[in-house]
Amino acid sequence: MTTVVNRLDVDADPEKVFDEVSDLRTEALWNPAARRIDLVTREPIGTGSRFDGTWLGLGRGTAEIVEFERPAHWRSRCRFRGLDIDLVGDVEARGRGSRLTLTIELTPSGVLRPVLPVLAAGLRVAGRGNMRRLGRLLTMPGV
Repeated sequence: MTTVVNRLDVDADPEKVFDEVSDLRTEALWNPAARRIDLVTREPIGTGSRFDGTWLGLGRGTAEIVEFERPAHWRSRCRFRGLDIDLVGDVEARGRGSRLTLTIELTPSGVLRPVLPVLAAGLRVAGRGNMRRLGRLLTMPGV
């Protein structure tokens, strides 16, 4: 397993940050690799919520929220062909805003094992841009 960590300090309430980011359908708004993500279970979002989606470079995948402690912590388990990804989100109040920590735990199988270092490096670089876009989204009026 390899871990990639991204952090964002943002002038937004922890509840807003949690609600926007734990709902994987919003990922397409800040991650250009997320092409389409659909909720396949009923609202509200919480433990057991499942998603189907397509990500550039990874293809079709499924995700399920396996931990959900609003407004501080969630874990989504994503499965792709040859790769499992746990996305762990932690939100804490910081002054008048929040700190979001997204931890990506990559567990490859088969042919993806040898390319894991390259995949992780790409996710680190992409993560910096994703955090900037997410910060802009979270501070937009009306969002």
